[in-house]
Amino acid sequence: MFLEINILQIVLIVLGIVAAVLVILYFVGSKLQSKQLNAEKAMKQMSMVLSLLVLDKQKCHIKDSGLMKQVQDAIPAYMKWRKFPIVKARIIKANIAGGAQVMSFICDPKVFKVLPVKTEVKVTVAGIYITKLHSAKGVDLSKLK
Repeated sequence: MFLEINILQIVLIVLGIVAAVLVILYFVGSKLQSKQLNAEKAMKQMSMVLSLLVLDKQKCHIKDSGLMKQVQDAIPAYMKWRKFPIVKARIIKANIAGGAQVMSFICDPKVFKVLPVKTEVKVTVAGIYITKLHSAKGVDLSKLK
């Protein structure tokens, strides 16, 4: 009987804890949202349109993807177990030193679904990430939206 707690006091304590958690989640969410917007702006600034001949596409782990060692090391440890949509393609028309070369790209999942194999496509690439499909023979681009 040294602790006589009323039901109303318990409800107020629980409501206070829930309110504190909601306030914390609001501020953390707004911070993460601003980080995502900044990353999208940076990706848009460094993106360019390339013509590629898609040789192969598959979902595989990053260690089996054929990406450069620097890219594999830059991926966080918790993401290394995940399968990524990887596209092997030959760069056809670009102002890149060395001419046409075969590279592995990480692809946006929406684009990966409709990307045709053994076909020349025009895509937007930001670094090694294919973000958008502009044109390809026999592909309905309305599926991407």
